[in-house]
Amino acid sequence: MPHISLPALRRSGALALVGAATAALLTGCTGSSDGQGSSSPSGKPLAGPQKAAAGLAVLRGDTIRKALVTQSELRSYQAQEISPSELRPQADREECRPLADMTASGTARTPEAVDFASRSFVSTGNPGLTVTVSLFSYEGDDARRTVADVRKALATCGAGFSTTGNSGGSTVKYVAVKEEKAPEGGDESVAWRMTGTAQGSAMPMQVTAMRQGRNVAVFFTLNLLDPKKADLPNDLHGRQTSKLAKAIEAAGMS
Repeated sequence: MPHISLPALRRSGALALVGAATAALLTGCTGSSDGQGSSSPSGKPLAGPQKAAAGLAVLRGDTIRKALVTQSELRSYQAQEISPSELRPQADREECRPLADMTASGTARTPEAVDFASRSFVSTGNPGLTVTVSLFSYEGDDARRTVADVRKALATCGAGFSTTGNSGGSTVKYVAVKEEKAPEGGDESVAWRMTGTAQGSAMPMQVTAMRQGRNVAVFFTLNLLDPKKADLPNDLHGRQTSKLAKAIEAAGMS
């Protein structure tokens, strides 16, 4: 998890929750289609099969890591480099497994990702707000399936679910799981809010998953000082969405 020294995190329950959340997942202008075709790295418009092929690139290795937005590309954020180990919490209900996978780190999930990269950002303008951006790449139609599975889980897991095998070994119960309107960008997006409870402490969190071709960006938002205001900032989301689109396009043309 990002190294943040805040009084609100001193209680063991809060630490367990934040550790489970941030060590797991903890991912300008919104990238939306205007019907005019996307631009190639040379500035010339792409069209037809060439455009489609560029959008199907699977990012991996240095390419996916370089697709993460950086501190120099944002204002009012401090980047926190993280290298989480593979961690996959297990849901107590199979139908909620896609939501548990959204709190996991690494490529181990269903469907399995090809590669993974993550970076956390702490807001300097809104103290307590932290967003972890994670990028996942997939083969075939697995990125689309990942988003579809999340939507299905949200429709059946509103009453909540629990996970074991979290960072720190704590069992985390997620309650008040509710889908929200997702921000525009990419090919499709889904967003939801849920509250994690462990050892007597509760931490609301907001999660947004945005698919761009065969790649998925996940934004995990917490507000450690004012938990009810865990809202994904538009500027960070927009910059990451735009940069991911450009990275996919460049990889598809290489």
